[in-house]
Amino acid sequence: MSVMLQTPSRASTGSTTSFHPLSRQNTMSSYEGSRSTRQSKRYSMSALYMSMSANDSDLIIEDELARAQKVLRDLKTKISSQSKKNFVLEKDVRYLDSRIALLIQNRMALEEQNEVASHLEDATDIQEGAFPNDDKTQKYGNLLFLLQSEPRHIAHLCRLVTMAEIDSLLQTVMFTIYGNQYESREEHLLLTMFQSVLTYQFDNTPEYSSLLRANTPVSRMMTTYTRRGPGQSFLKSVLADRINSLIELKDLDLEINPLKVYERMIEEAEAKDPESPEAMLPKGITQEEAAENPKVQEIINPRLTMLTEIANGFLETIIDGLEETPYGIRWICKQIRSLTKRKYPDANDQIICTLIGSFFFLRFINPAIVTPKSYMLIDGTPADKPRKTLTYVAKMLQNLANKPSYAKEPYMAKLQPFIHANKDKVNRFMLELCEVQDFYETLEMDNYVALSKKDLQLDITLNEIYAMHGLLEKHAGELYKDENSHLAIIMSELGTAPPQVPRKENRVINLPLFSRWETAIDDLTAALDITQEEVFFMEAKSIFVQILRTIPANSSVARRPLRLERIADAAATSKNDAVMVRKGIRAMELLSQLQELKVVDKSDQFSLLRDEVEQELQHLGSLKEVVMSETIKLEEVYKTIRDHNAYLVSQLDTYKSYLHNVRSQSEGKTRKQQKQQVLGPYKFTHQQLEKEGVIQKSNVPDNRRANIYFNFTSPLPGTFVISLHYKGRNRGLLELDLKLDDLLEMQKDNQDELDLEYVQFNVPKVLALLNKRFARKKGW
Repeated sequence: MSVMLQTPSRASTGSTTSFHPLSRQNTMSSYEGSRSTRQSKRYSMSALYMSMSANDSDLIIEDELARAQKVLRDLKTKISSQSKKNFVLEKDVRYLDSRIALLIQNRMALEEQNEVASHLEDATDIQEGAFPNDDKTQKYGNLLFLLQSEPRHIAHLCRLVTMAEIDSLLQTVMFTIYGNQYESREEHLLLTMFQSVLTYQFDNTPEYSSLLRANTPVSRMMTTYTRRGPGQSFLKSVLADRINSLIELKDLDLEINPLKVYERMIEEAEAKDPESPEAMLPKGITQEEAAENPKVQEIINPRLTMLTEIANGFLETIIDGLEETPYGIRWICKQIRSLTKRKYPDANDQIICTLIGSFFFLRFINPAIVTPKSYMLIDGTPADKPRKTLTYVAKMLQNLANKPSYAKEPYMAKLQPFIHANKDKVNRFMLELCEVQDFYETLEMDNYVALSKKDLQLDITLNEIYAMHGLLEKHAGELYKDENSHLAIIMSELGTAPPQVPRKENRVINLPLFSRWETAIDDLTAALDITQEEVFFMEAKSIFVQILRTIPANSSVARRPLRLERIADAAATSKNDAVMVRKGIRAMELLSQLQELKVVDKSDQFSLLRDEVEQELQHLGSLKEVVMSETIKLEEVYKTIRDHNAYLVSQLDTYKSYLHNVRSQSEGKTRKQQKQQVLGPYKFTHQQLEKEGVIQKSNVPDNRRANIYFNFTSPLPGTFVISLHYKGRNRGLLELDLKLDDLLEMQKDNQDELDLEYVQFNVPKVLALLNKRFARKKGW
């Protein structure tokens, strides 16, 4: 009987949060005895009705929860979209970093300059477009649906690609095929793909000590997964405050390498008193000899104590964040535990935790601690001393997670007390990370919902489609040996993969997804192993919840205890609302059918169904607070991602202008032609530059700052003059000539401070300002 999927009444009552598979205990207390299993299955079925109703537009719910959920949904879509844009931009900036470095050193041929220039063309937003013919649209829609809904194909491909190909594949898989980062079906399919990849790795790695540690396409993929919205949100909430507090202590030196401490001690002594005993110490000694020096030990010992305190603070924050850890990351930890037990039945908890730590700490936590700027946790680049401290903290946490080896850095052994004090605590934490439910039942229902929808679509660029087509074609011999498989049939029909189009011709295609092999969902009861009674029960529950969310809260029919017959009758007799009437009639039919099937009883006011409806409404009430709280957190994440995007775009613009300038000069432009391009001066007050973060430190007395201003001029492309003036004086107090090469090199070397005697400028902010003011069509 197919009535369930044809009914117009699939109530939208579910949460928009999708990482936690629905379980009965999430929303209501379980009933005792023989009914618990039955009701657990009933509740899981409600996920089906809730998710299917998300696209049901015949009855619009406008209560506070619905509005809050819409805001959250829109925010999640924006984060998913912006994450992809940032990933693409980061890839471009990474490529250009090395190219520009060569350019600065005048070590790049003209052909390479042209290649870099083509890479920069239209590197930002891509226009929308469409395939030239419907046939291609259908075939590629079929291919992408198959790849998305059967993750084993992508899992297999991940094992076959080279490191050079992985970035292109990652972009398409993580941010397009499974790019909807907060949608349960796509998230769960992506995790299924990871399960397949991990299973293969465990089955084909002889030594457990090398599992998950080598830099492979798979490890790169796992790291990229942690950089999606949920992972970024977790890192910001757990690590950002700790890291920002630490980097404010710019002069806190916690170096514990005895040789470096020894050399620094001599340098300071020579500067202070060249005749002092420390200044006269021998140079060029070994690390072991330096470690024996009593003065060195005296310096290092308090530093060990402080490092331990700092690392304990980080560890405590991470452990306290257990419940905030994204579901997907915890589920991957669970798979690592399960696969370890399967491959090594005698493995103890220590071995299991070591492998979990190779993912959780090595691929997720520690990269963010060591390079917090690239993870959008801080604004500037940390000074050398706090950066070194962060590196030590990451090493200490990694040594906690793994069996530490001090062969390369014997002085780290001095921190062993930290390991011994926290080992058991960390192992407990990593095992607790694994305590999450599986999602297979939810995923099965999500897939049925997907098949029943007719509006599945994917926003994907032409080059992403062609690159995926090309990779599948390249590895055809491994991926689809059976010529009758669905993948082989589609690939055969598509023919040879088209070449990549030039970046300026690349277009975003809205690709409808469908399966030509889909089967009609006529018998839901057989497909999902449930009874007809369960389906009727869940449909009735969904309709009543939807009706109650639509009518005013102060209406007499909404009073507790609920009287379901009265509610159905009120809906069925609504005036000027045909949809509500239809809902009410269907609700009455279902009450009658459920009574005939002896699932509910009119004599007790249909108490079984009534209780579940009331509990669902109660859950939805508390859900609103959860949704609002999550929205606040994600708004902060979205702002951070947007700020990072602005920085990346600014960086690309800087590179673009610099490259054009270099190429113009190499083409032999005369000085006279360049002279015509003089720009400025542009005037900025001290207050303006301080507000924009260009001035990061000022030695100008507060009472004189209002009279200070700066002039920025560009007499030649790539050359700038910054002059500092005091109101009322004809001549400037100082003048600084700058070359774009020097600024870019400073940025590359993480030198963030530009000293103008009276003020210190922030190099990245100066570059952004110059880019904004002086960007010409033909160079700066």
